[in-house]
Amino acid sequence: MELIDRIRKDIQDRLDTLLSEADKLRKALQALDPRGGSSPAPSRQSTRSTSTARRSRSTTRRTPPGATKRRVLGALSDGNAKTAGEVAAATGITRGTVSTTLSKLAKTGEVVKAERGYRLPARQAAG
Repeated sequence: MELIDRIRKDIQDRLDTLLSEADKLRKALQALDPRGGSSPAPSRQSTRSTSTARRSRSTTRRTPPGATKRRVLGALSDGNAKTAGEVAAATGITRGTVSTTLSKLAKTGEVVKAERGYRLPARQAAG
């Protein structure tokens, strides 16, 4: 047991040192904030949730309902088959979102799988 207690103490000491250093770095970043923000540095316990919240805030902007579908279908409107990557490049939508959207559209029959990529069904491509 003595060995385990010593290891635990060493780990806790290292963790305390790292957390202290992280707090110092946060304060330095805050001091360099060009907006002059004066909010206090997050506490040690809230570090993970704060960084997750910060990341979530920047990624939670949602597109209006149907906008992604319209843009993807619009990229295929020339009648040529395109891969998810090509549609993503044409629309500015992430490849993952385009891929998911194309899969859903293929299930509903709004697009069809081509030899390479997806295309509009013949009736839509002409109309």
